[in-house]
Amino acid sequence: MEITYNSQNFPRHYGPSLRGSNRITFSPQELFWSAITVGRANVIDVISNGIYSEYEILYRSSIVAANIAQNGNNLIKSSAYQSLNPSEKSAVSYFLGLTFCKLLSHRLLNVPWLLHIDVYRSHFRATGQAFRFGSSRLRPDMIGLDNRRRWVVMESKGRTNTFAPNLLAHGKSQTRNLRQIGGSYPNLRVAAVTHFTNNFLTVDWEDPEGVNEENFDLETSLGDYLFYYYKLIVNILSNNETRRVSGYTVYTFQNVNLTIGLETSIFNAYRNRSLENVQRQQIVPSVKFQEFPEQDFYAGADGIIVGLGQNWRDLIRTNEK
Repeated sequence: MEITYNSQNFPRHYGPSLRGSNRITFSPQELFWSAITVGRANVIDVISNGIYSEYEILYRSSIVAANIAQNGNNLIKSSAYQSLNPSEKSAVSYFLGLTFCKLLSHRLLNVPWLLHIDVYRSHFRATGQAFRFGSSRLRPDMIGLDNRRRWVVMESKGRTNTFAPNLLAHGKSQTRNLRQIGGSYPNLRVAAVTHFTNNFLTVDWEDPEGVNEENFDLETSLGDYLFYYYKLIVNILSNNETRRVSGYTVYTFQNVNLTIGLETSIFNAYRNRSLENVQRQQIVPSVKFQEFPEQDFYAGADGIIVGLGQNWRDLIRTNEK
């Protein structure tokens, strides 16, 4: 499957893949990996119990499976998406925006880790600091970490159809309102809009210059950030019967033919609270494990793998029927 993405104002050293209009090809496994691993807002406080972590994974996977369909190699809105009411479409398009921000930033910006900034609300309550973004319209959505340990700020917007010309400009303004992360200025400040133009899913994104020097700083450390990032996956692996497969600790949702896993050394580092030294892992676009003959896997640079059975892959291909 493929989508078109349109890039503006990225530094020239990122190369031609981030200039103008391009296409990117990916597998269903990579798409589901993106949906499962993007750090969604308001989740950390409710996933300390293992069963809720499992619901969260199935929820994210189901949003993708129910609302995206293939038309040739292109992605379009499914018949289920078309029948939603406007508020439901808004929620789905927002989550799809987060998902495709994760996919593109991982592949094209070397950003394996992406986490919603609202996850830090509980962190701020615990430390007694004020989370000074009074409105979601002022703050950016996500903060990321690239493979050189540089911070990235991203604002993600999703639209059911095409988007107004000023939408990217508003997103760019939001990225400037987060001044520093962990004492450092971000390397990139990216505004993105995921939309359906002529029914085809497309992403427009831009790296704006500048920062609002009088605005907000986010105090965090590499260890804290990665602890929040891996929390959902580790909760599931810690509360279920897992298997060791080729260096990964994995858990399978047996009834739905879906497997998630984490590189075992990262899993152990999480439990020892020693994540500061976690490094970018090798991306493996397609891998088969003999223990799971019916599933195809994608392994991301964050060390998380996702395996899908044919049932999930068929859902996206047949959603228009």
